[in-house]
Amino acid sequence: MNSIKKKLFFQVGSIVIILTIIMVLVNTYIYPIYYTNTQKKLLYKYYSIINNNVSNSYTESLKDFISIENRSNIDILIYNNDDEIYYSSRSYIKDELFDKILKPKPNKPSKNQKKLLRPPITITNQEHVNDYIEYIWANDIISGTKSLILTGKLDNGNNFDLRLPLIPIEINISMSNNFILLTGILLLLIGITSAYYLSKSFTKPILQMNSATNKMKQLNFDTKCEVTTNDEIGQLACSINELSIELAKTINSLHATNKELKKEIHLKNKIDEKRKRLLNNVSHELKSPLSLMHGYAEGLKYDVANSANRRNFYCDVIIDESRKMNQLVQDLLDINQIEFGDIKLNKSSFDIVEFVDYILKKYQLQFNNNDIKLVYTPIDAIYVTADILKCEVILTNYINNAIQYVNNKKIIKINIIEKHEHVKIEIYNTCNPIEQTELEKLWESFYKIDTSRTRDYASFGLGLSVVKAIQVADNNKYGANLESDGITFWFELDKSLDRETKENKFPT
Repeated sequence: MNSIKKKLFFQVGSIVIILTIIMVLVNTYIYPIYYTNTQKKLLYKYYSIINNNVSNSYTESLKDFISIENRSNIDILIYNNDDEIYYSSRSYIKDELFDKILKPKPNKPSKNQKKLLRPPITITNQEHVNDYIEYIWANDIISGTKSLILTGKLDNGNNFDLRLPLIPIEINISMSNNFILLTGILLLLIGITSAYYLSKSFTKPILQMNSATNKMKQLNFDTKCEVTTNDEIGQLACSINELSIELAKTINSLHATNKELKKEIHLKNKIDEKRKRLLNNVSHELKSPLSLMHGYAEGLKYDVANSANRRNFYCDVIIDESRKMNQLVQDLLDINQIEFGDIKLNKSSFDIVEFVDYILKKYQLQFNNNDIKLVYTPIDAIYVTADILKCEVILTNYINNAIQYVNNKKIIKINIIEKHEHVKIEIYNTCNPIEQTELEKLWESFYKIDTSRTRDYASFGLGLSVVKAIQVADNNKYGANLESDGITFWFELDKSLDRETKENKFPT
């Protein structure tokens, strides 16, 4: 029996049934004792009244006797030792003798008449009050009725019998028990009906709280308990609502902390992985120039180069390799400083079209020497706000990358696109097919599509990493798109409304 409603039905029904049984038992066994004791006191009370008011004629006491009989259903019989009756209730004598008894002069019946007045009885119990009076519980042999009789002597020496029939009390007890049973059934129905509505109103907020706590257990804090009362249940509902709010805040805080922790762990793992890859790549990239420098330096020391031209060649190799190593270290420092915010961007407003034209002029000789066809059409001036030095680094890295990986078609295109808030610069070059999965890896330090790690153009695979670091620091977009016969690298700059220019603005 897990339901409160069922428990309440059972408890209310049980209480009504138990109370009904108790009332029946009390009415059957306790009430007769209480009633008998009450009637004994009443008989003794009337005995005292009769004893105080009797006279030889009993004429003056007649009204009192009749009043006692009418009020208490008691039969009175007063007689002397010679069986002369001074007063008798109707039940003690035959009807034809009643009028004679009420005469001023008492009637003196015979002993046979006296026996008729006192029918044969069986005494079941006796209780002495004192030396003069006693209680007798008697059964009438003829009628079978039970009576309680107070009998004895009055102070004037006459005898008396005060008889109280016990049949009415037995009938009364039976009727009372029947009435109690009917009342108990009615109360049971009323109690069960009341218990139903009471349990319904009582369990409704409890069911709501149970539903809310079950959803809270599943980390769903949207359901709230309705608070309509200020009693203990209403206070509990308020506490559950407050607990739900606090738990929701705590869970959200834990989720946010967990996300931050995951990010930190991911960043740490990424940094660790990057550090390992950086060490491997740097060691690989430095191994070759250091070996070359070591070999050519030994050659100079042991005078292997026996001519001036050969010695100059050895020195040129050492200088060139040291320059490459210096460039490698400088690029690594630039990436590190930009990523950690150690270098602030020095932004200014300038014409990006004029700037691109200036950079392309510097590469014109390389384009001609490598038979590269440059496709570029200058447009009207477009002003941007950016760090001009970092912008040159991005553009030169893109152009160097395009020159290095252009295929036999030898076509490079430069395109400037004006947008609403940004300006997009695209550098396209024809190249051999590249897998889509390679695009994201291109921005990693020391990554090369050429896995043989050739040393052409003194490339270390850091150019695109530098571009990524600068654009992330400037909160601008960058990327690469695969074309049908080549690849396009692009980056965006913030558009500027400031059109004021200065002389010798671009670096030389």
